[in-house]
Amino acid sequence: MFAKFPQLSPLAKIVVWLGIVGLLATIVQTVAWLAGTSFQILASGNGGRGVLLALALSGLLAMIALDRRPVSEFGLFVGPRWKKLWFSGLAIGVTTYLAYVLLILAMGGYVLSFDRVTPARVGKGLFAGMTAVPLSLVQQILFSGYLLGMLRQRYSRLAAVLIPAFMFAVMGRLHHPLAIVEASSQPLIIGLFLVAALSGMLRLITGSILLPAGLLAGWMFVRRLLDKTALLRPDFDSVWAPWLVPRGDTRQGPVMWLLLAAGIAGCWWVLRRRGEAVVPEHTTVIDADFKRVFPLFHGSVLAPLDIWLARLIAARFRIGWVYLPRLIVALVLSTLNTLLSLPERLLLPWLLRRREVQAPVFILGLQRTGTTHLHNLMALDPQFCTTRAYHIFNPVGFLFSGWLLAPFLQAFLPWKRPMDSVRFHLFAPNEEEFVMAGTCGISPYWGMTFPRQWPAYDRMTFIDQLPAAQQARWKRQYRLFLQKLTWFSGKRPLLKSPNNTGRVAVLNAMFPQARFVHLYRNPEVVYLSNMRLAREAHVMNQLQDPQPNTSYQARFLENYVAMETAFYRDAEGLSAGRVTEVCFEQLEASPIEQLRRVYATLGLEWTETYQRRLECYLAGLAGYQKTRHKTLSTSERREIDQKMSPFMQRWGYQSKPSPPSRAA
Repeated sequence: MFAKFPQLSPLAKIVVWLGIVGLLATIVQTVAWLAGTSFQILASGNGGRGVLLALALSGLLAMIALDRRPVSEFGLFVGPRWKKLWFSGLAIGVTTYLAYVLLILAMGGYVLSFDRVTPARVGKGLFAGMTAVPLSLVQQILFSGYLLGMLRQRYSRLAAVLIPAFMFAVMGRLHHPLAIVEASSQPLIIGLFLVAALSGMLRLITGSILLPAGLLAGWMFVRRLLDKTALLRPDFDSVWAPWLVPRGDTRQGPVMWLLLAAGIAGCWWVLRRRGEAVVPEHTTVIDADFKRVFPLFHGSVLAPLDIWLARLIAARFRIGWVYLPRLIVALVLSTLNTLLSLPERLLLPWLLRRREVQAPVFILGLQRTGTTHLHNLMALDPQFCTTRAYHIFNPVGFLFSGWLLAPFLQAFLPWKRPMDSVRFHLFAPNEEEFVMAGTCGISPYWGMTFPRQWPAYDRMTFIDQLPAAQQARWKRQYRLFLQKLTWFSGKRPLLKSPNNTGRVAVLNAMFPQARFVHLYRNPEVVYLSNMRLAREAHVMNQLQDPQPNTSYQARFLENYVAMETAFYRDAEGLSAGRVTEVCFEQLEASPIEQLRRVYATLGLEWTETYQRRLECYLAGLAGYQKTRHKTLSTSERREIDQKMSPFMQRWGYQSKPSPPSRAA
């Protein structure tokens, strides 16, 4: 069924989306009624509209994942011009709305009321204005992004703009089922329709949602700030009030409609003259500079507050100024999630204390050796349960409270992993190392956040070398996570963490019947891929700028050798039926054959259901483009040969000679 989704017509996809959102909204509302609360999902004053927007966004993100098309086709990319587009839109939005407000003041439609302005109202106004940024981004992702882009694949640009604009207007006024036919709702629907149509035109002109999102955020910021501070009071006795600000709402004014219509006409003329902006398929989806400053990319943003404070104390609160927004967002969301997940943190360890977990299957191998590919392949087997992305986003609350926050985060996460072109979504298989970072703080992954402490965090790879108290805490949290992961299904866990390559002895002591699959790859390719990983992915988490001599890149080969040495040392004590190795190049060339060998060696059951899932999944990878890496320098190749020589000989790899240097 999912494989056929991309072939559906755009209108059929919209119907599917609306049906899913309607069903989820009905379930949420029914639960609220049964609980005896006054919550209304169509109301705007009690958070209901926010929940509805989150449900709509979650459904749409799932559709984007199923569509398997470059997200740049939907305007969902942040290229090198992102600052110019975003801040230009924001400046235009603030300036034009303020100009309109001054026009209303000049014509007598508004009256200044300084006596009603208080510090509390100013604070509320600033907070309400700041919420315009995420709200405008979400709205543009929904309407000017995916819906418009999907419709444009088959229909004219006019239809692609007008249909999402109509949906935006209707959903913006849908506080009860008959609202759209009420006469009192029509002026606002017209205003919202024109705003959405202008946003859609700007999206076609620029090829990105950033300019219209900035424009909308600027308008919303000023309007919300003025409304909350009560600085302006509509004068309904003015002859111009019905034309400029009827019912105290600028969006319902005929003059505003004319201005918006003029903007739409101007955009249409530009489109006729210049055409639509087309983003090349292989353009970088997220600019590196944007990753560095965007606050919502951090992988442990929902880790409990006690974990965050402990890591900050260890770092002596040495945070770069440019990363303060990221830290503030992390601490706010962490505090909120700490409260939401508190019942789960307190009760589940007691409820699950005697629950047994089946012997896991561990996928081992350093970062970028292909462990994600093998994990995705084996996770298709219905006999396994595995860590998913929504687990790592909310490691302490994913069973009960995680669904409340994860959809909001997914709106601001990349649709592809930053270091390659692998699709990324809430239900994608992921590595439990992020869970350990968020539950006990004992993980080398905190080195991404505090890169000046990489050496200290690297030592957390080798659990058996830590103090006894830390070892006990890590083991307790690891087992608790597996108990939670398998609570409903009872299936065998399939786990993938590159750092477990150096923990086989510890894991074997915890799970004496566990199975281990070790993946290896050409160390030269692994080295280049990890250098890209540090550049493209680590920057999304960091709160400090790394120091060259202790950075991830500088220590990578040392850690590579240490983890592989530990694996082969610890694997010697395992029987042949409990550990096996896979060459990535062979897995890539003949995946089913290699997987059958792994299953036979480890005594795992191979089923026809799994075979069919594998064949379907592999067919969907036909168009996958691997990341191209730069060529190794002579010094890099020499260092790899020197440090990795024993492993390269063991795995059957030979160093390629460096290309001859060109004369200047």
